[in-house]
Amino acid sequence: MKLQIECNKSLPQQQSCWLCKQSFEVAPARVIACDDQGNGYGEVCSQCLGKGFDWLSDRFDHLNRPKKPVLLRRHQKLAVPVSA
Repeated sequence: MKLQIECNKSLPQQQSCWLCKQSFEVAPARVIACDDQGNGYGEVCSQCLGKGFDWLSDRFDHLNRPKKPVLLRRHQKLAVPVSA
């Protein structure tokens, strides 16, 4: 995980934190969570940043962990003879 810092040139606005999903007002500098290739996932609020890099990294890994596929059982239909 990488943290990218950008200047926020727009007017103050509400944004949703990518990590905690809470709404926050964007500051003059925006912090964006990125993967190791630099692909941005979303903005991070100051509350989450205050929890430290280890917490941020664990949360990032948790959110990006591949989901296990749900296995569905197929129902078998049995032919039951009808007695006369």
